Amino acid sequence: MPADIDWRRPLFKVVLLGEVGVGKSSLFLRVKDNKFIPGLQPTVGIESCVKALYVEDEKVSLALWDTAGVEKFKTMTRNYYRNTHAALLVYDVNNPASLQYLSKWANDVIEFAPDALRFILGNKSDLERTVITDNTENFRYAHNCESVLPVSALTGEGINNALNVVATKLMDTYKTPLFYESLYNSTVEITRYQPRQRGRSPRECCQTI
Repeated sequence: MPADIDWRRPLFKVVLLGEVGVGKSSLFLRVKDNKFIPGLQPTVGIESCVKALYVEDEKVSLALWDTAGVEKFKTMTRNYYRNTHAALLVYDVNNPASLQYLSKWANDVIEFAPDALRFILGNKSDLERTVITDNTENFRYAHNCESVLPVSALTGEGINNALNVVATKLMDTYKTPLFYESLYNSTVEITRYQPRQRGRSPRECCQTI
């Protein structure tokens, strides 16, 4: 994580999920470096970056995690999902099968991060859409996802809007003004502000949940 992150500000862990070829790593690169590399190979291992933005004048940071969605990384599943606040379920709007396979990832989120919010990202929105909109909406309702957000890793269109939607919903959901990075692992933990009472030390004003 970058050294200049202010841990007194809200910080949420957000994971990218979806089948190989839907463009997760390209989306990650667009968020991290604002660039697109044609023919980018699937991620090997896990990468993370922090994206800072504002929600109603409050500075918020999203810690975005990316890993290849292949079977050999199944052993990483529990650690990858640990302390996740939101999952971005990515499919290719030009590949109907990618939406069908997304059910597996949605079920993984329910199993390993049941409290995480779920969002659907329709990547490659710069191409002709072949996935029927009604099918996407049916998937959203079936898996209790917050919203469907069109994005394009190629052009960058829709990505800032998607991140703002995610950050705003997270702030509305958690309402916690203080977040910090765990010293024991690479995940993010939450502390909730508690009104200070007479006789209590400053350390006791926050309660881990």
